[in-house]
Amino acid sequence: MQDKEIAARLATAWRTRQALPAEAELAALRDANIGGAIQSELHALFLDAGRKPIGWKLGLTSQVALDMFGAEAPMVGIIYADSMLEDGANLSPNRTLSPRIEGEILLEIGSMPPSGASDAELIASLTSVSAAFEIADSRILGWPSAIGGATADNACCGWLMRAPQSINPADADFEGTGMVITCNGEGVSEGRASACLGSVLEVYRWFVEDSHSCGRVLSPGEIVLTGAMGPAMPMNEPATYQLDCPGLGAATLLYRDGA
Repeated sequence: MQDKEIAARLATAWRTRQALPAEAELAALRDANIGGAIQSELHALFLDAGRKPIGWKLGLTSQVALDMFGAEAPMVGIIYADSMLEDGANLSPNRTLSPRIEGEILLEIGSMPPSGASDAELIASLTSVSAAFEIADSRILGWPSAIGGATADNACCGWLMRAPQSINPADADFEGTGMVITCNGEGVSEGRASACLGSVLEVYRWFVEDSHSCGRVLSPGEIVLTGAMGPAMPMNEPATYQLDCPGLGAATLLYRDGA
């Protein structure tokens, strides 16, 4: 596989909303470094297309997900401004491929912490903490089954809805916060922040250390999605999805034909 060729095909799949068929080799790619190289080429194509990066998506932040994808550490993708949805927005199914909905905690960066930062320094580097829906999606038909393929596909970033509420990071419970997702009033997923490496603060610590080691710069105002607190659920239409994170926030997403 050639990195630029694969990236170009993924970019076309993103633009046309047509998943790539017959990509078994890419879907099962286990080498995270090769996946990262493809993602870098894809990012360059997205920039050329006018997409604006606004933050970072962390995936595979639970042991279950790490084991499932054969990964030793989480993966990182890039969030773009055109993937953000306002609370209460409708996401039309024709804008997705094979979406899966997740409840997550979203961090907003105020400054980049030093390597080896204490808990207090990590918390002080943040400006807010919110609840969020992530609608993960893949440009690879059938979804990737290993970390290299998922990383290449920009960590399967699809869409993001940030709850309108936020709290001071000093008041956040990075371990005990719970979440429930309902679909048309029926519970479909629930979980807790402790599913993410034991604590969302530990996820952020990993990301900061990884950023220092690879030269990634974290800028004020960027957002960080910290991984699913509970099972990712395939989406079906028509549906109204509601996310409730007591003490943190709530959001509503419509998924039906329309805008």
